[in-house]
Amino acid sequence: MGDLLIRNIPDGMKRRLAESAHQRGRNVSEEALFQIQRSLSAPEAKVVRAGDRLQELKQHAYFNEDEIAAMAELRKQPDRDP
Repeated sequence: MGDLLIRNIPDGMKRRLAESAHQRGRNVSEEALFQIQRSLSAPEAKVVRAGDRLQELKQHAYFNEDEIAAMAELRKQPDRDP
């Protein structure tokens, strides 16, 4: 087996790793190895594009002609103060 040296670990991360190791009865190296193994064995998160998410949320809802006309009119108005 090989060794791995990790530099510049933020203090908060190192502290959380040490606390986690203590709770599980491991040393910090064993806990780090456990966390790396767990992370690598987890299924990769599917990347969801914003447009796809919006489409999923609205499902079969569509703007009617009056709503589209109202939006077109709003685009012609000058900018408003926040």
